[in-house]
Amino acid sequence: MENKIVNKNTFWYTIGLTLNAFNSLFFLIFVNRINGVDLAGIFSYGFSIACLLYVVGIYQGRVFQVSDISSNLTNREYLAHKFLTCGLMILLTFIYVGIRDYSFEKNVILILLCLYKCIEAFDETLYAYLQKNDDLYIAGKSMFIRSFVGIIVFVLVDLVSHNLILTCICLLLNSLFFLFIYDLKKSYRYIEKVRVNWKRVFHLFGLGFSVFGFSFLAIYIVNIPKYVIDILLTDEAQTIFSIIVMPGTVVSLCGQYITAPVLNQLVSLFKNNLYRDFHKVVLKIILLLIGMGCLIEICAYFLGIPVLSLVYAIELNDYKKDLILVLVGALFYATAGVLSNALITMRKNNIQLAIYIIDAFIGVFCCYFFISRFGIHGATYGYLATMIIHICLYALYYGKEIRHLILNCDC
Repeated sequence: MENKIVNKNTFWYTIGLTLNAFNSLFFLIFVNRINGVDLAGIFSYGFSIACLLYVVGIYQGRVFQVSDISSNLTNREYLAHKFLTCGLMILLTFIYVGIRDYSFEKNVILILLCLYKCIEAFDETLYAYLQKNDDLYIAGKSMFIRSFVGIIVFVLVDLVSHNLILTCICLLLNSLFFLFIYDLKKSYRYIEKVRVNWKRVFHLFGLGFSVFGFSFLAIYIVNIPKYVIDILLTDEAQTIFSIIVMPGTVVSLCGQYITAPVLNQLVSLFKNNLYRDFHKVVLKIILLLIGMGCLIEICAYFLGIPVLSLVYAIELNDYKKDLILVLVGALFYATAGVLSNALITMRKNNIQLAIYIIDAFIGVFCCYFFISRFGIHGATYGYLATMIIHICLYALYYGKEIRHLILNCDC
């Protein structure tokens, strides 16, 4: 019976997460073909900013909430906290737009995309309720249906109107619709009818700050090349790099595919002091991830550039090496993500924040250095250098912590 639940959760969560993650890919394809390469660059950059601010909305994240076995916060208090973080996300969006000298169209697109991601951030708390109660498949169905309908709405509205602002408005309305008619309805039974202790809600900002900090920087370091391109290069260059880096999402998703369905198992093993078994599960996830990554690399070498050129209607033959290097970097990043989830479960968060701060500083320096000299190719070199440092730091820290736990347990 337990295996059936795991398989059901895995199936629906995998397809839901996949389609949700590839929304931006499909959106970029159609924006590039319908609205042109410059608007595609604006859309891609706006989406990367929305993903960065999305971390403010989710704050400590679903992994922290699902693996919470000590704070005694209620689901209702987590929900109250989510209202605060999503409000902060919206406020920061308008502050960011206010201090940047963008065009009206770019500002509006950026705001709408941030609001769209804000709905997703709110959903994360509802999905955590479902995951903790082995109803992860419901979250997977939600992501799949909402994403599928969202793509259809996006394409139809943009084809008819050729107006990217109107298209983004309709995309936002689609997410709001599914939030109210499906997500809240399915998760409502897990929200206790108890009084919210606001002192504990605000205390959660402190409890989850380190997770928030490195989660924010996790998105930041992935997108450092895009931020530097926005300063040094053109919107067209932004589009090209976004296309090249997009397949890296496949590798990053593989880690989430494997980890999410077994997260409850990892929490149980750690809670029961079964550290060797905990470590074995983490290693199995990493080995499976590496296998998937190698398969993706082989496919990308032979088919990647022809397929991307055909799909996006842009000549990309000069960027084959860049695609391969991006995928290597993405594999390093995904592997570090598995270790990060394990460390979050172990409540080893503060040093993770230090790792990301170090990596962010080095990443900015590398990307500025390489992009200023090699243009789009430099963005690839900067991305790969950042990810090499990232996985090295994570492997050293995880190895130290798990070795310490196992040795103490044996004693």
